[in-house]
Amino acid sequence: MKKMTRQPIQSISRRALFRISVLVLIVAGFSLPFDLASGQEDSGRTLAQTSTDDLSVQELQHNYDHAVDNLRNALKAIKRTGADYYQNKSSLAFEYREKWEAEAVIAEDAYKQVRDAAFALFFSVDQPDNELVQLISGLNQKLISQGQLTTCYDATRKLLDLKPGDAELTEMMGRISIMTNDFDSALRFYKVQKPATESFGVPEGMLYNSVESLNSKFQRELELREVDARGEELPHAIVKTNKGTIVIELFENQAPETVGNFVNLVEKGFYDNVIFHRVLKNIFADTGKMTQNRAQTVDYTIYDESKRTDARHHFRGSVTMILNFDKENSGAAEFRIMLVPGPHLDGKNTVFGRVISGLQILDSLQETFTINEEEGTEEFVPDITPDTIESITLKRLRKHEYEPHRFNE
Repeated sequence: MKKMTRQPIQSISRRALFRISVLVLIVAGFSLPFDLASGQEDSGRTLAQTSTDDLSVQELQHNYDHAVDNLRNALKAIKRTGADYYQNKSSLAFEYREKWEAEAVIAEDAYKQVRDAAFALFFSVDQPDNELVQLISGLNQKLISQGQLTTCYDATRKLLDLKPGDAELTEMMGRISIMTNDFDSALRFYKVQKPATESFGVPEGMLYNSVESLNSKFQRELELREVDARGEELPHAIVKTNKGTIVIELFENQAPETVGNFVNLVEKGFYDNVIFHRVLKNIFADTGKMTQNRAQTVDYTIYDESKRTDARHHFRGSVTMILNFDKENSGAAEFRIMLVPGPHLDGKNTVFGRVISGLQILDSLQETFTINEEEGTEEFVPDITPDTIESITLKRLRKHEYEPHRFNE
């Protein structure tokens, strides 16, 4: 029989050990643990799915206290099993190792429950206590790397109200504002702390190269929204996903051909059960190309509308038609939802709508590709299940047929 050699408990999973080592710090309190938390997107429950509309502050406080107690109990169990593992010299040590792995999963889930409960309570009280503010401050530092831009923006604004002038929070506001269409705040930060923006990563650092242009374009966008509000109602697309519902306002006034094509495909059920096949965290989410089982296409392309004088620009939440290798008039069915502004796409891809509800759902989409910054290439994320558009329904359509004018080369 092959002799079994005992392995250290650290060899089980570096990622799991890293997360649990962070969690163990919580046993002593909430002083600094969460600034070390992993930036990896959670595969299960997300901040976007945490609903607090029907809960009182007392209920939210109870949920938070209960989540903290569960986490501390889970960590105590891990410590006991770890001690048993190291002190046991027999083959039973491997049983303790399996028990530790199972308890690590429980503790990680308990951590997520604490995180979600903490944010729910924080946003529901006017004056959170110091412990909660300290915890949220730590959690907030990693929200950008986790792709949770909506939560990060809201939390940073509230933290700044509680701690005005705080240098770290001011810099965080500089980072998050440029990605979430708050170009007034971004421009103020840029004028005072321009050197700081040069050290920002992707995409916020690159976006600051265009901050003045973005601010100008967004002022125009706000004017167009006012015009839209005064005119005939714009159509809405209700996008039901496995993570929740996204509502898109369709820009029929500036992109009638593209909207006509999109509505026509929706009415045929083309987008039912398509996946978000190409999701790059903090960049964009592409869909309309394939289901979980097969690729699908249409046998035509449509005319571009990106060079119209009234064409809309690419901001966070913009919905835009994808071209085939940037070839003109090559759009068909595949479309993209911008998770951050994309000024480099202006004049190329046709923006035909914007998300008016559900941005947090977009923040929670499963990332399918990552950027290798050293190589400058995209890398597929293995062993994941992409999120799905279950169905799209239309509301407020205008009284005419929606039929695309097809482009013939």
